[in-house]
Amino acid sequence: MRFKGAKGTPDTAAELAAALLLSAALLAGGGSRGAGDLVVHLAALPALLLAAMRWRWAPASRAQRAMALVCVGAIALAALQLLPLPPSLYSLLPGRETVLADLAQAGQPHGWLPLTLDRWGTVRALLAMMVFTSFWALACTLTHAARLRLLKLALVVATLTALLGYAQSAAGTYSQLRFYDYHHPIGAIGLFANRNHFACLMAMLLPFAIALGVQSQALRRVPATLAWYSVAAMLFLAAALSFSRTGLALACTAALAGLLLLTSRAGVASNLGRIRRWAPLASIAVAIAGIAVYAWDGISQRLQQDPLQDLRWQYLRYGWDAAQAYLPLGSGWGSFKSVYAPFEPVGSMREVFALHAHNDILETLIEAGLPGFVLLLTLLVTVICVTRKNLIDRTFHGPILGAAAIAAFVPLAHSFVDYPLRTHAVAVVFALVLSFLLTSASDAR
Repeated sequence: MRFKGAKGTPDTAAELAAALLLSAALLAGGGSRGAGDLVVHLAALPALLLAAMRWRWAPASRAQRAMALVCVGAIALAALQLLPLPPSLYSLLPGRETVLADLAQAGQPHGWLPLTLDRWGTVRALLAMMVFTSFWALACTLTHAARLRLLKLALVVATLTALLGYAQSAAGTYSQLRFYDYHHPIGAIGLFANRNHFACLMAMLLPFAIALGVQSQALRRVPATLAWYSVAAMLFLAAALSFSRTGLALACTAALAGLLLLTSRAGVASNLGRIRRWAPLASIAVAIAGIAVYAWDGISQRLQQDPLQDLRWQYLRYGWDAAQAYLPLGSGWGSFKSVYAPFEPVGSMREVFALHAHNDILETLIEAGLPGFVLLLTLLVTVICVTRKNLIDRTFHGPILGAAAIAAFVPLAHSFVDYPLRTHAVAVVFALVLSFLLTSASDAR
């Protein structure tokens, strides 16, 4: 769906602003903090301004309105967490007794204090939400053709990132091609600080590459068909070379779902028959052959590690204690690293520092309490309902819409064991995916 009637905001300017933010997120938004995030925040300013001028409530679909309420609700909640509260009210909040006791012991007058226990963490979270919201809202006001151009831009940048990942993997341990030296010294990681998030991005864009290949094949554009299927193979191989177990599982699932959903329906709707079905299968087969030759040794070593020894389970165990301590309002967006440590026994501590719970449902409960959980649940229900409706109505004969349904569930599923959507590069691409998925089927063709 395209919003009309935005005076003084030409589509070209809006598309360029969205392209600027998308490029900044993919090139500089793969880290956890720092200068890269600043670049993304600055690039989001024109997108935020244009989104505010162009987005309209009346023409929006029900799903888009629900998504808008989730975004506005999350931003409002973060803003409220930063508002100072009087001591009499602050002392009634769960988990604040220790804070007040420590301030009293240190002889520091506390006065009015905000709900959040990490002001700058909440500010960073607020900025991240505004980046996501501005891109999603602006993308919703663009035409389907404009969003397709943004998608192709994301695929081009992701392919270049995959090539960088190949070079990193070939260069070996602690290559100078790695821009973050504190995370994952082997395998492909691209412009990311976390290989799991790199693999998530590859898996999220993989079904779109297959869809564009199917679409090009239907139009009998041979060079474009070969190009998009080659991109699909490259993204699949890059996800495997990251040596991320979850990332590889997501890539396999996305590839399989893409082949089953896109080729079966497209094959029925066209006269290309078996040739059309075999072409995407061949691209995935090439990727699998590359994985067998270049990535299997690293993958097998990762698979031999006992998953029960992963620190994620420890974060879940003690993170739940933290969530219970700060319910119902939470400790503040972005405050997990500050509030989790006291709940982890000294004997269970390791040499690594827990920045995130590696489960976004749990981390949302800790940081935003029940209001944040309701917002997160609304997002999940919206995506599930839209996907279910489109499947029942059989409107997924549009390859891009079908790919969006698959891609949307990649970071959502990954968020049960990690935190990919807290990285700008993944979050902005996810916003682009939702701009496709939450539109009507008639506008998506």
